[in-house]
Amino acid sequence: MRKSGILRIAMLAAVCVASLLAGCADLARKAPVLPVSTTGTRDGAAYRIDIPANWNHELIVYYHGYRHEPVVHDKSKRIWPALDALLTKGYALIQSGYSRGGWAIEQGYAETEALRRDFVASYGKPARSWVMGESMGGALTALTIETRPETYSGALALCGAIEPSNRILDKAFALRAAFDYYFPDLLGPLVPVPDPLPDYKVMRQRIADALAAKPAARDALLRLYGVASEKGFPDIVAFVTQILGELQRRTHGNPFGNADLIYTGSGDDFALNDGVKRYRPDAQAAAYVARWYAPTGKLLRPMLALHDTGDPLVPAGDAFEYALTAERAGHGENFVQQYLNREGHCVFEPDEIARAFGELVDWVDAGKRPVSGKLPQ
Repeated sequence: MRKSGILRIAMLAAVCVASLLAGCADLARKAPVLPVSTTGTRDGAAYRIDIPANWNHELIVYYHGYRHEPVVHDKSKRIWPALDALLTKGYALIQSGYSRGGWAIEQGYAETEALRRDFVASYGKPARSWVMGESMGGALTALTIETRPETYSGALALCGAIEPSNRILDKAFALRAAFDYYFPDLLGPLVPVPDPLPDYKVMRQRIADALAAKPAARDALLRLYGVASEKGFPDIVAFVTQILGELQRRTHGNPFGNADLIYTGSGDDFALNDGVKRYRPDAQAAAYVARWYAPTGKLLRPMLALHDTGDPLVPAGDAFEYALTAERAGHGENFVQQYLNREGHCVFEPDEIARAFGELVDWVDAGKRPVSGKLPQ
């Protein structure tokens, strides 16, 4: 071989070695010093990143539920302590606070995906990623696993609002319209809901006093709603009123209607249907709620849903709609619904979340589909 050829090979080898060393140095710079617990703000959305010292190089992307105002993360406090069991098991966890409060599915979806991409750029691509959310975050979980199956191995929806959003919220609107039939003018107009509303505690007490004064009307509303206790019902009516008002302002119209609804189950149906005020939705506003989000059931990855049977805010029975949606889409085998016998909204213990998540992992790893029904011990 000519001397010049040998020299070129030697120079090429030197360049390759230098490139490899530079790559190693770059990787070394990116290797996180564990544990990591950091907070910040990205494009108006607060975020939190936690990577435990025993990181297993898997990532959980977490969606929080409905908040009236955007979440601001405090590094000294966890948004939901029940998630600690998953950190203990070695999973990294990221969560966005969303740049808007209220029904922020549009913002939460985009901002959480941007945060995930930032995580990959800073800490490397995880071996696997999982998506999980509670309450409104359950809708975001369904949206994410349906639209990004190439990114996530599986999904866990906790007390998730996973039936179509317009169906959930139209039922809430119908309840508030029925409340107004029995208690006219107590809370002001329904379309539009006043802004600002009275202080929440004041409004809740006003509702509680009215219900106590008219027990027949109270009982009719409880039968109509079906899943709330007498004690907790004032909170349901007050919370629903806040949500409806926020979405009217968000959509610049009224997304909701009860014009074609026939009320049943109140024990007072004849009078209620004759007397309740009827509303029709604004088409553009209604289309926004349906867009964010009506699940498609296109599940290419497994999704497990866990509910409390006594959840008064996101009734457990409503999640069956998602099972039907997945079946119609031809992906029913990728959805399982489980429950715990407990009253309250999202009142899960850390070990229960860890058990449900473990079932999801076994489903993905070994093809061991969880059994529908009560969460196993």
